[in-house]
Parts: sequence; structure tokens; C-alpha cells
Amino acid sequence: MSNLTFSSRPKIGRARKAFGVGTLFFGISCLFVLNQFDIVLNASRSLEEPAYLMYERPVLLSYGVVVSAQMPDVLHSHFGEYQFVKRIGGMPGDEITLDADGNPCVNDICYPLWVKDDAPIAPVVTAGIIPPDHYAVFGTAPDSLDSRYDIIGLISKDRLIGRGWPLPFMADWREGTQ
Repeated sequence: MSNLTFSSRPKIGRARKAFGVGTLFFGISCLFVLNQFDIVLNASRSLEEPAYLMYERPVLLSYGVVVSAQMPDVLHSHFGEYQFVKRIGGMPGDEITLDADGNPCVNDICYPLWVKDDAPIAPVVTAGIIPPDHYAVFGTAPDSLDSRYDIIGLISKDRLIGRGWPLPFMADWREGTQ
């Protein structure tokens, strides 16, 4: 019986080492993966969801995908280093047109303008073809400040920070915001 116990001890030692090495590799892998993600809170109601899990590499870009970008210059003094979060509504090669009311449209989807005192709050984006490596990004709210307006314009791929997925289980903390 003592021989049996003696011979099983080296196996237990190897199992502990294997478990320790496996745990170490798993921990390092988790740190690497988690380092590539951010949780971004959506302070406005320009999109439905209050928060997004953002992968820090803008990959697999397509219509309807939520992206974060560097804050447009016109908003930078007010919002600083926060990320600009919107949905892709227009891809390179798509045509931006204006409907009879002056609303910008991409692929037969029109984005209503934010009107104040019977005029849009800012000059409307110029109609034309979206150039390579540029995207038209829109919020879902009609009062979203986004690619509808020339002051924001199209977002170039080099300004994109990440691609996001909504975190639907987050409580909507924006109750008092408009």
C-alpha cells in the first residue's frame, strides 16, 4: 500500500503543475482579451441603448453596426476625450441624397433633421457618393447630432476607435435626460 501512495505522489505533483500553468495561461489570455474591450456609456438618447461593449478594433463594419469614433472637432471643446458613438448608416460607395424636405437619405432610409425655428440646426450634409474609408453614422433619435450635418460630416476609418454591442441588461440611467 505504501508503494501505491509513493507512486501516485509524482502524478499529483505533475497535475498541480499542469493546473498552475493552465491557470496562468488562462489568466494572461483573459487580461489580453479584456484589455481590448471598453464599456462605453451613452450619455444622450441619440441611440436606444444606454451602454455598449466596445471592441477596440473597428472590425466587420456593416450597416447598423454601432461604432465609436474620436470626438468630432466641433464637439471636442464641449465633450473632450469622450467617444462619439453612432450607428453606421452609409458605407463607402453609397450615395447620399436629399429628399423633398431636405432630409439626408442613404439606401432609401431618410434621417429627419433636427429643426428649430423652422430651420435645421446646422447646414445639411452635402449630397454625393461616400468616399473610400468613410462612413455616414447616425443616431436613431431625430435630435441626434451626426452625419446629417456638415459640421459632423462623414467619419473617416482612421478616426474609428471600435465596434460595439449593446449591453441590454444595463439599467437606463438616462431617465432625466432628453
